[in-house]
Amino acid sequence: MRNGLILLALSTTLSLGCGDSDDPGNPSECPATGTGVLELTVRGLPAATQPRITLRRGMESRVIVTGGRLEGLAAGAWTLTPEPVAGSGGLIRAAFDAPEAQVCVRDAQAAASTVDYALIPSSQKLWLSTSNGAAEVEAFAAANLGASGSPAATVLLSSNPAVPRASGLAFDARGNLWMALGSGELRRYPARDLGASGAKTPDVVLTGTALKGGTPGPIAIAFDAQGNLWATIGFSNKVIRLGSAQLTSTTTVVPEVELAGLGDPAGLAFDPSGNLWVGDSSSGRSRVHKVAAESLRASGTVTPVTSIDAKTTLPSGNSFTGPSGLAFDGEGNLWVAYSGSGIVARLTPDNQRGTGEVTLAPTVQLDVGGPRELAFDETGGLWLGYESGSIARLGPSQLAATGAPSPAVLVSSADLGLTHGVALYPAPARLPLFHRLP
Repeated sequence: MRNGLILLALSTTLSLGCGDSDDPGNPSECPATGTGVLELTVRGLPAATQPRITLRRGMESRVIVTGGRLEGLAAGAWTLTPEPVAGSGGLIRAAFDAPEAQVCVRDAQAAASTVDYALIPSSQKLWLSTSNGAAEVEAFAAANLGASGSPAATVLLSSNPAVPRASGLAFDARGNLWMALGSGELRRYPARDLGASGAKTPDVVLTGTALKGGTPGPIAIAFDAQGNLWATIGFSNKVIRLGSAQLTSTTTVVPEVELAGLGDPAGLAFDPSGNLWVGDSSSGRSRVHKVAAESLRASGTVTPVTSIDAKTTLPSGNSFTGPSGLAFDGEGNLWVAYSGSGIVARLTPDNQRGTGEVTLAPTVQLDVGGPRELAFDETGGLWLGYESGSIARLGPSQLAATGAPSPAVLVSSADLGLTHGVALYPAPARLPLFHRLP
């Protein structure tokens, strides 16, 4: 079973005539001559949700989006690999997954396999890393986020070992929660453990001198489209890449790539073309750098394609400082949270096409308290930390013009402290995020 995958049941049985001694999980005992039939049953999904299962045998493969009778399959051992799928509706969708299994298809016979999908416990929730709250990591169910109020947190995540202080949060494609700890660790908490409060044990802990050589260590994290994990490191002023193969077990890691030359890097985001955007909180300047995808392949000091220095047009006159959170919307706009000035600004695709040092006044600037990181929900609303003890949602219409909008939804809770990281699973399909689901 894949690391971090929720524990679900998948039964694989053979029709009469295959023999009790046959093991569908042992390819050497499954003859590979002739053709047969597979009767595939899929259970556990809402009526309008299609499965996505890759059926593979050697170099042959096909993607299955419905159960039923599959005729003319080459005999032999086939591997069924379900992928996570999402339901529809709501601010944050429900997601479902099932484990991998094998089935033996025999010549002129019918095999049967049942794939049982089940809810991924980390889905349908907004996840936050906080300080001075009831827990270092908290989650609020989507059902409690449709209107302003004071709900209790749905999940209060404590940890063994303890979380000294979490900062950035990110999900992988299967709903496992990754956490950046400024003390010098990256941790993964498996999706199966995230349905209820309690002390959870990470199944992967990554350490090493690149993460733990000073204070602060990792600040923000983001996955690229290939499943590599990137992190900004405070003490070294570097952005590092850990390859997907390095993320499967607890270990001391050496980064595959280390990038310098990006000032004091904080927030991270990838655009649809694979370019990396980095918020630079260097003293006296507050820029957002675009690093070309081709510059991400090897270590070194990079020269950004563009470095955008945003200027304010707000009546308050606050300068833009501390770009700590970056998020793309479905139209390709880059939204930047300037935590030092309490402003969220929109950089349009045209803004992003500049080269070299660029100074501009974003056409949308929002004065919204103390945002650090950002996340878009399914209907285009933008979630952010607001003030200590509250989180806020700005509706799509509130993102269209400069001002100081009152949040469409303001959630104040006795459980909340000061919000740092913001993440939800699954991400909307239109966003350039590794954990998006169709």
